[in-house]
Amino acid sequence: MGRQAQTKKVRLSVDCTEQERAYIKMLAAKRRLTISDYLLSFARKEMPKCGGHHCRLSHEPNEETAKVLRETDKGENLIEYDTLDDFWDSLGFSQHAYSVIENATSSPNAVNL
Repeated sequence: MGRQAQTKKVRLSVDCTEQERAYIKMLAAKRRLTISDYLLSFARKEMPKCGGHHCRLSHEPNEETAKVLRETDKGENLIEYDTLDDFWDSLGFSQHAYSVIENATSSPNAVNL
């Protein structure tokens, strides 16, 4: 078996409020990801695909996704919110997520994120 080259990792920091960090942590936990993996998942969508090697995967969006992209480009079927809190409420997240996370992570059955 061949050895894969190890990629050197570097640290990236993001300045945000405690509330923003709590929401990001909650969103990452919902997807069972670390905060790093959650944030990188968005950046990876913009990075060149397959890192230059031969790839057999299709990177074209399926028809449903392509339709949604066309509609949003035209400004169709968009939902607007007056405030960020309204947006979070529509997703079912509490405005007080930080206290929810603090309570959840202090329980004996908590999972460290």
